[in-house]
Amino acid sequence: MKLSYMLLTVIITVALAINFSSVVTEANTSASQGLPQLTVVPNVNLNTAATGSFLGPLANSQRTYQLLIDDSQLLGIVGQDLQGLSWRIPTSATTNWPLSDVTYSAYDIYISGCVDPVNRSLTFANNIVGPQTQVRSGSLTILANSYTFGNNPNTFGTEITFNAPYHYSGGNLLIEIRHAGFTGTSRALEATTTSTTGYGTLFSGCWTGSYTGTAGVQGNFSTLRLSSEFLEPYLQLGSLIEGLYNANTNLMVKDTARVYLRNNSAPYAVIDSSKSVLDSLGKGGFTFLNASNGVNYYAVVTQRNSISTWSSDPLSFTGNFLAYNYTTSDTMAFGNNMKLKGSRWTNFSGDIDRDGTVDVSDIVITNNDAANFASGYIVSDVNGDEFTDVSDIVIVYNNAANFVQEITP
Repeated sequence: MKLSYMLLTVIITVALAINFSSVVTEANTSASQGLPQLTVVPNVNLNTAATGSFLGPLANSQRTYQLLIDDSQLLGIVGQDLQGLSWRIPTSATTNWPLSDVTYSAYDIYISGCVDPVNRSLTFANNIVGPQTQVRSGSLTILANSYTFGNNPNTFGTEITFNAPYHYSGGNLLIEIRHAGFTGTSRALEATTTSTTGYGTLFSGCWTGSYTGTAGVQGNFSTLRLSSEFLEPYLQLGSLIEGLYNANTNLMVKDTARVYLRNNSAPYAVIDSSKSVLDSLGKGGFTFLNASNGVNYYAVVTQRNSISTWSSDPLSFTGNFLAYNYTTSDTMAFGNNMKLKGSRWTNFSGDIDRDGTVDVSDIVITNNDAANFASGYIVSDVNGDEFTDVSDIVIVYNNAANFVQEITP
């Protein structure tokens, strides 16, 4: 061991002598516990009626209608699967609707990511981000008296269920409705007008009087209620990576992580794994396909160059949901194997070769990449600035000198 750390000292001395060009000093709703969740957008209209109305989703003539929703309105349903939506009629309504059953020959719903509502375009295709998924198709029959009046706000009408769920993993959401109209009397919906606070920033809308329209005009935002639930076991994780986390800003460079679920007894076999991104707050959502409710697993979080960190105890899903936050205390990690930065606990960085120990081999790799001015998304970039340099070597060296390694049951 003495020889290894003499070598470490030589390496770090040489590294510090290199003339590096860049040196960075280290310095509305809550998540459901697995139950079906109903989320009203705009959030402020959960128990308060919007003051406007809009003739679109329940019009008797053809419509294409896009609703753009900022992700801040959907924080409580990240990781859930959207199952359907419903509308409500304005407080000005004086009768139930419809008076008799009505049938749309086609009522199609598409969901995708979207641009920020402030950047909404009146050309529909420009609002779509990523793949657009059709979640509902075919005819729709609305039974008599599905939408009732006389309350403030009125009760949401019968849910329009999706043919297939849409997994919402975060980000802005676009709901596009295309319907062919029906024979009968239209019904305007409760809606937020274009001059109301929040319109154009938290939500927005546009429409045209055609089932196949490609562009339109600005429209009010119809109050809607989304139903969602966790269809697969979902882990809501809090985890900060030492090298990526800045204690002064309380923010982290976003990076991909993987979580393994392991049996709670030796030899702790891997049962499932899931990959996702830890955001700037260290939050990430991980969906598992082979896990079961009520079964105890160790959760092990890994990242490209950090020490794998085990949960302090076995954990279990309830109703396909589990929340776990490593950052609040070192007791959240098995063997208290974490580093305190500021007031937050972080996973140790520096396991470049992913062998479970930060040691001389990790220093050598990092030093060689630094000497060659390596850059980009590479394993030796410990602090996430896309350059391997002396700041990365310092982190790795310090953890090697402190014999940092993975601690397992």
